Amino acid sequence: MKRSFALAIIGAGIAFSQDIVEISPFWAAYDSVKLGNAINDLYEDLVLPDSTPRTDRKYPITWESSDTLFLGHDGRINGRFVGENKVVSLTASIKNVDTSQQTEKKLFKVSIHGYEPYSNYLFAYFPSNDNENIYYALSNDGYSFTAMNNGKRVVAADTVSIKKGLRDPHVLRAPDGWFYMVNTDMKSAEGWASNRGMVLMRSRDLINWEHSTVHFPDKYKGKNFANVTRVWAPETFWDDTYDNGDGTKGRPLVYFSLLTNDGTIPYDKVFYAYSNKDFTDLEGEPQHFFDRGKSTIDMDIVYNPVDKFYHAFYKNEGDGGICKVTASSLMPKSGAASGSQWSKPSKALQQTTEAVEGAGVFKLINQNTWVLMYDCYMNGHYQFTSSSDLENFKFVQDTKTSGAFTPRHGTILPVTAEETAKLMKAFPTPDFEPRVIDIPDSIGVCDGKKVVGPCSGTKIIPYVKIDEGGWNETLDLKVAKGATVQFGPHPWDGKLWSWEGPNGFKSTTRENTLKNVDGNFSGYYTVTYTNETGCKSTARIKMVVDDPDKPYVEPDTTVSIAKKYRDFSKPARLNRNPVYFDLLGNRLKAKPRNTVYIER
Repeated sequence: MKRSFALAIIGAGIAFSQDIVEISPFWAAYDSVKLGNAINDLYEDLVLPDSTPRTDRKYPITWESSDTLFLGHDGRINGRFVGENKVVSLTASIKNVDTSQQTEKKLFKVSIHGYEPYSNYLFAYFPSNDNENIYYALSNDGYSFTAMNNGKRVVAADTVSIKKGLRDPHVLRAPDGWFYMVNTDMKSAEGWASNRGMVLMRSRDLINWEHSTVHFPDKYKGKNFANVTRVWAPETFWDDTYDNGDGTKGRPLVYFSLLTNDGTIPYDKVFYAYSNKDFTDLEGEPQHFFDRGKSTIDMDIVYNPVDKFYHAFYKNEGDGGICKVTASSLMPKSGAASGSQWSKPSKALQQTTEAVEGAGVFKLINQNTWVLMYDCYMNGHYQFTSSSDLENFKFVQDTKTSGAFTPRHGTILPVTAEETAKLMKAFPTPDFEPRVIDIPDSIGVCDGKKVVGPCSGTKIIPYVKIDEGGWNETLDLKVAKGATVQFGPHPWDGKLWSWEGPNGFKSTTRENTLKNVDGNFSGYYTVTYTNETGCKSTARIKMVVDDPDKPYVEPDTTVSIAKKYRDFSKPARLNRNPVYFDLLGNRLKAKPRNTVYIER
């Protein structure tokens, strides 16, 4: 028992006396063993302590994973599902060294983040108040974009909308295989109070879109929603709890800001409605979702599995700036007032004093890094910030909006290499060279689904330049004595580089120059690249300098089997306890049937 309690019955009444016993050192140490919220959506290896963290008394810990195909006993991620998480039990056994017998177990549920099969980022946006159509742009890093379709629109507003204008496109990749897009149906030339509805669109490939319109004056005739002057910046969120009534769950929840001219909605408030099954209409009447007591527009909601909260970002219309609220559930508790599920607003999150709007939040591919972007609409650029927790944001870069790329309020979402190729075929983008991130090799099968390695390295392209010549891709080069050699491998936007080579050569930069080389420079230059997901790739560049005074000799890399398995610093002896290995070189616990074994 950690604590003891005393209970005394006195006369007709009951008096309670609580005697708190100080918690024992062992149980204090036991309680201190924590792994943090990262295990709710694990991206990187865990660092598991071998003893309790309390400094006054330490107790040894051993760890055991329930499935080493995914997570090793040492906390290393061995495998992932593609596109979905895998939950593994990790048990800490904590030994009480103050006694001879007691060992207590502590269980942690670790959700290993599924490998995301994406390579690039697609930006869907409208370009200006006098060009309210849908445009696309592509990026390899999520920050710098190239306009698609030779700078021409990809969806013509006059073919899908009532007002002949499409603004604020939001695109959702849903678990049912559809992409859902919602747009403000508006033409700003008719005034900011000219908006009466939205355009719903869906697609299987981001190229061919089905469309329908929701015109509030017609749909809600006789109700206050017929008097809207704004149905601004609609977005969708996939609610996986929605019961479709046919044994399936999940439906797009559509949320938007409403303002009416009859006084019933006196300032912009956020409302929601679920779409119908075919995404051609809204079901029922809009329901109040959130407002801050003043105009609230441009809301964008994301869910963070790490802290298990919904984060809703919005613009403080009239006051300026971007804030957010959080909630543990999309809807309020039963019987609670609408909007009561949301927290108090945060401080302003934009990293600038400029006027901003159109906040959009997305996650970088296979990284626990969130990006908050917003349109600095008075100054001709988008600003990008990043955060690991959706609480603290830091400035990354201002992306200039000019020429063919002039985005206004839009959405960024990750796309696969195959999707990128199809998009570029449909909408030519000659100035963009897409990055291709391969899915890691399969390492097994679990529950009938493929398990892949924890990460996928980025291919290193070994570009080399000799003297004033051009760049050539090679792993094997011969150069004259006295030459200048430059190594400049790609990817050019690489994260971490590490070099080792002859003559004590070491470097941590991508490009390196060797001047006046001689035979001392001959040999293998090994370059290791660590990409943004923490996965390493390695290339070996062999360089031979034509130097008669110091001719190159290929190193002897052969190792005899005897040397591999025996320490020659000790006298040879026959081990009467044989060691057994499988065909992959893995050590076995016992001699299997029909298996050749090695005595050593």
